[in-house]
Amino acid sequence: MSHLEVYIVLFALIISVGMLFGKSSIPLPLLLVIAGMLIALLPGLPEVQLDPELILNIFLPLLIFEISTFTSWRDVKKNLRPIAMLSVGHVVFITLLVAIIVHSFIPGFNWPMAFLLGAIVSPPDDVALVSIAEQVDLPQRIITILKGEGMLNDAAALTLFRFSLAAIFTHQFSLVSAVSSFFIIIVAETVYGFVLGHLIGKLSLKINNPILQIMLSLLTPFLAYLPAQRLGGSGVLATVVTGLIIGHKYMERFQPEVRIIGHSVWVMLSFALQSILFLLVGLDLDTIWDHISFLPINSLVLYSLALIVTVIIGRFLWVYPATYLSRLIPSIRKKDPLPPWQYPFIVSWLGMRGGISLAAALAVPYLANIVHQKHPRDLIVFLVFTVIMATLILQGLAAPFIIRRLGIHAHVKHEKYQEHLAELSARAEIAKAVLHWLSEYKKLVTGDKQLLEEVKFRMKEYKALKIQMEQSIKDHGDSHAANHNEEIELRDTIFLSEKIVEVERTELARLWHEKKITHSLKNKLMRQLDHRSKHLMD
Repeated sequence: MSHLEVYIVLFALIISVGMLFGKSSIPLPLLLVIAGMLIALLPGLPEVQLDPELILNIFLPLLIFEISTFTSWRDVKKNLRPIAMLSVGHVVFITLLVAIIVHSFIPGFNWPMAFLLGAIVSPPDDVALVSIAEQVDLPQRIITILKGEGMLNDAAALTLFRFSLAAIFTHQFSLVSAVSSFFIIIVAETVYGFVLGHLIGKLSLKINNPILQIMLSLLTPFLAYLPAQRLGGSGVLATVVTGLIIGHKYMERFQPEVRIIGHSVWVMLSFALQSILFLLVGLDLDTIWDHISFLPINSLVLYSLALIVTVIIGRFLWVYPATYLSRLIPSIRKKDPLPPWQYPFIVSWLGMRGGISLAAALAVPYLANIVHQKHPRDLIVFLVFTVIMATLILQGLAAPFIIRRLGIHAHVKHEKYQEHLAELSARAEIAKAVLHWLSEYKKLVTGDKQLLEEVKFRMKEYKALKIQMEQSIKDHGDSHAANHNEEIELRDTIFLSEKIVEVERTELARLWHEKKITHSLKNKLMRQLDHRSKHLMD
């Protein structure tokens, strides 16, 4: 089968699994991994392998850019301390811990090779984290922290990966050089991403064709990722910063049609890439086993268990001290009080590894070292694969049950209640702003009887909407009222409708910039206004 035919079959499998298990409580990514493993065991099937170049140079920048563009910079900044502790501190800690365990347990694994394996399995996979976290009911703060970790931890891990490979080939390692290089990469990629984000954002505003603007957005992650990677960086941080700049500074200024189409395109592309990646991870089972079957089964079990336990327990060993010890500092405790005890447990548990780690393992060249009379690369790939399978299936399948048992749903319910009240308040404020504008506009059109009647009709409509929202707030939320009149009936002139939408959008921006609404609520109301604008233009 050609590559094209293979991917057509893979997409057909994804659709089939999604249709068969659409109502299952098990997240689709986990079902795809299991389906891939089962299919890989069938005899006579062509070999389908995960291509590390494809994953690291195409899938990774696209997925990282999608996450960062549609993530609130305000929320990331608010949670920057825990995100940094996880995306850098946790990665370094797990790399060291795994290196110590591997060096002790596996004969022939010298320190550079042990650090290499540690760097590969150190970062929880951004695709696995986000795709599974978004399919279970979690508080928004946990989702923000996991998204932030997923965006940034690959940068630290891939940098450690390259340092470890260099140490293997040169037989030299300088801690001072590695640390200085790491900080240079952080600064350089941040500056590059900041500049590129503003350049692409300003260029996008000058493009009038929405299709061309979407095409530019699809090109942007590669413009950020590949140059930074070719110059010795990871490329991940540059992509993240570029996405955050465009999403935070320019997204609101794009044409409504661009936001509508762009959101649909990126959601579909992200889902397709994630699904293919999870399916490929499962399909690699047969090939990986063929390369490692020469080793004694008891040795493989021992090595795998040691690594799996280290990775899972190691995350708890990092998250709990990082959560509680940091708050011994009064300034941190005052600014960020202790979270409910369930939060660090969930963050610790949702540390699944995924396709990015496997791609990094497959990118390891055949080394001169010998382990069990063989090149260690195949053993590295197998061990990484077992960690991915154990964390994805064990932790991923158990996540919904654990979340229910921990009572997280009570926190989520309260959060949704607060979000609902914030939405009612925002709608009331927007209606008030429209009424103010209509009152001023009414004075200017006293000579136009027909337009004056349209303005009066609109004023009655928005007064009724404002009263309804205020009453709903007073009654502590009537969900039916919250959704009432999301799209006002268009009975007036196109000009008046466009002006009212413009006033509503301005008021929405004010509420967002004054931190009165959340990022998700802003996006929800903005999409409704965008659809109204598009309807007016059709």
